[in-house]
Amino acid sequence: MNLRRYTLIMLVCFCAFTSLVVEAQTKLIILDEQLKPVDGAVVFSAQLGIEEVADVNGKVEVAIDEAVLVEISHVAHITKSMVLFPNKRYSVVLSQQVLSLDDAVVEGFSANNTLREQAGGIEKLSKQSLVRFGETSPVDPISLLPGITFEERAAGSYRISIRGSSLRSPFGIRNVKVYWNGMPFTGPGGNTYLNLFDMDNLSGLEVIKGPSASMYGAGTGGVMKFNSTDYASLANTTRFGALWGAYGESRYSIQHNTTGEKFSITAKFANQKTDGYRVQNFMDRSVFELNGLYFPSDKQTISADIAYTDLYYGIPGGLNKDQYDENPQQARPGSVLQNASIDHKMLLVNLGHEYEFSEKLSNTTNLFLTNRDFENPFILDYKRDEETRYGFRTQFDHRLDEAGQFNLNYGWELQRADYDGKNFGNVSGHADTIRFADEMTNTESMFFLNGSYKPTDFWTVSAGASLHSLTYDIDRTIDEINNNPQRLKKQFDNVFSPRVSVSRLFNNGMNAHFSISNGFSAPTTSEVRTNEGSLNEDLEAEKGTNYELNFRGPIGLKGLSFDLSLFHFDLDQSITTYTDPNGVVLFRNAGSLKQNGLELQVLKKWFFGEESFFDQITSTLAYTHHNFEFGDYISGGDDFSGNDLTGTAPNVLGFSTDVAFANRFYVNTSYQYTDEIPLNDANSVYSDGFHQLNAKLGYDVEAAGKIGLSVFLGVNNLLDEKYSLGNDLNAFGGRYYQPAPDRNFYFGLKLNLRK
Repeated sequence: MNLRRYTLIMLVCFCAFTSLVVEAQTKLIILDEQLKPVDGAVVFSAQLGIEEVADVNGKVEVAIDEAVLVEISHVAHITKSMVLFPNKRYSVVLSQQVLSLDDAVVEGFSANNTLREQAGGIEKLSKQSLVRFGETSPVDPISLLPGITFEERAAGSYRISIRGSSLRSPFGIRNVKVYWNGMPFTGPGGNTYLNLFDMDNLSGLEVIKGPSASMYGAGTGGVMKFNSTDYASLANTTRFGALWGAYGESRYSIQHNTTGEKFSITAKFANQKTDGYRVQNFMDRSVFELNGLYFPSDKQTISADIAYTDLYYGIPGGLNKDQYDENPQQARPGSVLQNASIDHKMLLVNLGHEYEFSEKLSNTTNLFLTNRDFENPFILDYKRDEETRYGFRTQFDHRLDEAGQFNLNYGWELQRADYDGKNFGNVSGHADTIRFADEMTNTESMFFLNGSYKPTDFWTVSAGASLHSLTYDIDRTIDEINNNPQRLKKQFDNVFSPRVSVSRLFNNGMNAHFSISNGFSAPTTSEVRTNEGSLNEDLEAEKGTNYELNFRGPIGLKGLSFDLSLFHFDLDQSITTYTDPNGVVLFRNAGSLKQNGLELQVLKKWFFGEESFFDQITSTLAYTHHNFEFGDYISGGDDFSGNDLTGTAPNVLGFSTDVAFANRFYVNTSYQYTDEIPLNDANSVYSDGFHQLNAKLGYDVEAAGKIGLSVFLGVNNLLDEKYSLGNDLNAFGGRYYQPAPDRNFYFGLKLNLRK
């Protein structure tokens, strides 16, 4: 029995079992998105004149003897309508109400606070924002955030750049630290395989832009923190989803959640396939996830996550300008013959525990284990890797006084990865004679301490630091290239990374923040252990200092708010890429970078009365200006000092509007212009600037408060622009271009069955 069929049988059995464990009662418990009680939530029925208020535990009783429509509301949350039936028990999850950009609650560098109290470039996306379009990829919604570029070079092949951090990322995600459900998803080798997750595994997102080492360790680009489940929309619901699109794209998914007073259990399965816009651009990904929450007491939460992914996708490769102009859908010569592709499987287990020792002290701890099997036939070689990674992160949140003026966050993160990598020759897509083999152990440790002091209601001073250590132990057991089996143990210098910030809140709701932070980014294992067989032991970590000024708050008109970041970042020992005549990407330290930037986001929320033609309209403007250039930079004997930073557009402008009509129709639109991008360090080749326009039209139907149906139709690249997304930088032979799809349509539906 294959994995997919076995998983579906398990899921059906799970749904049947969990539907039996919920007891029917005439009570409600009202929770927030973290499944914490909402004190003071109001249950109101105009039909019966009922108005009941939830207690400190979020519990409320409603005396009814027939089905009744109620509204459940709270000042800090979005009002939810639902039908209650007599002699039933309900768990209701409310979403946070965000009327202004600085209303969003984020973790940042301290305990959960609103953005108005946090210094630094921080962004937050809800689940609703992540699925504004086709729900097959997070690329478009995340790319609309200022300062962030999310690229899909081929179906299922992601690359993320935060403030120019993709300079050393020929493929994959590097120089950005990613967390998932509280566990570090980025391994100690510096690599992140976000494409192993389906959109159903990515719920809320928080992004911290720029160096964040004082609390999160390596990565000068920043931090991305994903949650897995949106309980506000999925609580006590079974959801079926289907989507069909151009180039043979299809996606089928099922999710089920049962939430009670003391527990929540969620199961998910999704399969996504595509033939791809280009030749050798196929993808087939199946993901199963099971997670649970248990609340033994008001002070304790136990969580568990299990996920399994089976991903297989093709690599069409980069094209030169002549090939790109002739036929952008073709693959790089040799890609089909050699079956250039990736077959990647992952098993993940994550256990979490939160405990509130007192009103002043709490702890969150995650223990995790992942195992990956990776197989990668490429034009030049054939790789087989296996990795087992395990570790923990523990964090204490400590309020030192009754008034909450003094607060501390401190903890320890430890990871170890045992890696077995083999590189073979590639003969027509099959592994041939072994070329070299390595057994490798990567160990990463980080201690962190951050504190804040609030002398008045208007001022906050914060300071923090971390101490980071990293060791790569590489044992080359087979070396048929140089006949030189060897062992390399590279222990990077311990890095002390401080951060200080000052925040000022004003009476008109405006707030200003200034911060100075040190950051670093060690070479990844892919940069030390290169594909042509060398061990690059001379690479050193990048180190830099970021100076940042943030302004946030409302602007005059009701519902209008802004978030502005101004920063200057100096980076030393920058790691850059180059390619040898065979097209193998190599790395070297090559001088300094000077990065000056402006990032602006403006939000306008339009609200209308219930009798209005519109339910609501939300518009967002995002503008990024990055003046990034090389400082003292000599590479391969050429002096590139003063040149524009490779791979970064100096200007990006985005605008999006979401319209929800009173009759349950909705329209989501987004437009983005990306400036021309330098494709090599010499600045002799630039990509053309391009426009992207996407739109989605949908209709939601509700029946008796228990059945919901959503149908939608969307179009990507409405202007039918020809452009390259995820360019190969400093590519040998001018193979810079990764052509993006032309205008394409998709259609989908979701069915919600609520208890």
